[in-house]
Amino acid sequence: MLDLAAPQHPIDDRPLIIEVADGFDFSGEEYRRLYRNASASAFQHPDWLAAFYRHLAAALDAEPLVVTGRDSDGKLQLLVPLVKRKSGGGAGLIEYAFLGVTDYVCPIVAKGVTIGARTRRHFRDALDPDAGLRIGPVHHAHLQQWRSLLDAEPATMGFGAHAVRYGHPYAVWRGSNLGSRRAAELDRKARKLAEAGRLRLELLKPHEARQALLTARDFRAGRFPDDPLQTKHGLEFYIEVATNGACSGLARTYRLASKDDPIAFVFGLVDSDCFRYILLACDYASHARFSPGRVALDQVMAAWAAEGGKAFDFTIGDEPFKAQFGCVRTAMHEFRP
Repeated sequence: MLDLAAPQHPIDDRPLIIEVADGFDFSGEEYRRLYRNASASAFQHPDWLAAFYRHLAAALDAEPLVVTGRDSDGKLQLLVPLVKRKSGGGAGLIEYAFLGVTDYVCPIVAKGVTIGARTRRHFRDALDPDAGLRIGPVHHAHLQQWRSLLDAEPATMGFGAHAVRYGHPYAVWRGSNLGSRRAAELDRKARKLAEAGRLRLELLKPHEARQALLTARDFRAGRFPDDPLQTKHGLEFYIEVATNGACSGLARTYRLASKDDPIAFVFGLVDSDCFRYILLACDYASHARFSPGRVALDQVMAAWAAEGGKAFDFTIGDEPFKAQFGCVRTAMHEFRP
């Protein structure tokens, strides 16, 4: 089972000073310092959250609601990025900053900080008592953090997360993980794709991210319901994360090309030694018979392993192809306290 966060070691039960704001500078050094010292995932990275609130919240009529917790010296020790959405005639619903894109949600808590009863009470008191609260999707690695903050138990969601941890040497592990037949089939299809010209996997630079995602949007048109890439706000969100993340080390955009033509794009986040795959886009109109998506993922997995990567996370969703890559399924959870 793939852990997303190291266990915390409570050493301090003093209550935090809780405040709620409709904005926060996620690009500032204060938050970056907290993020570096917290057990959080790549989905809480400053580049992700800054782009989320800039492009998605306003476009989807979600009011930003950022909860901060500071110690007696004013140092930021806790942050929970939320949004409030309106509901017909009611007080609305408070949710994590998810909006269909944040696969793993967790509070950003400084290591060594305990969420005690008084902090927990202050957190709940700071939120609108008439609004509902929904927190998800939550990976098992973050369950205890939410239990401490919400004093509640979660329900299991109807989908899981899928990840695989590499074995070494990689070439041997690939054969046993995929199975010799499936590995040989992918190799054969890669050779077919290469017949039009040299098949190559390219890691794109920051200035190449926009055009890559524009092309990816076109490749995906009509293929997925509610595809965020087909909206202006969703497209700009991913472009910003891809561009800034290529500079900071958060994000990677890979292009699989043959001759001068792109065949597929793979976009994801770097989380320590794990690559979290998020988006795949392929030129199925020209190459569907050669399974370009599976070939691209196979090559990105190999490239990540060659750099010392130890895990590949296919994130949430129970698509059957994930099992073909030897993934282990982890249940996802939701809190509705």
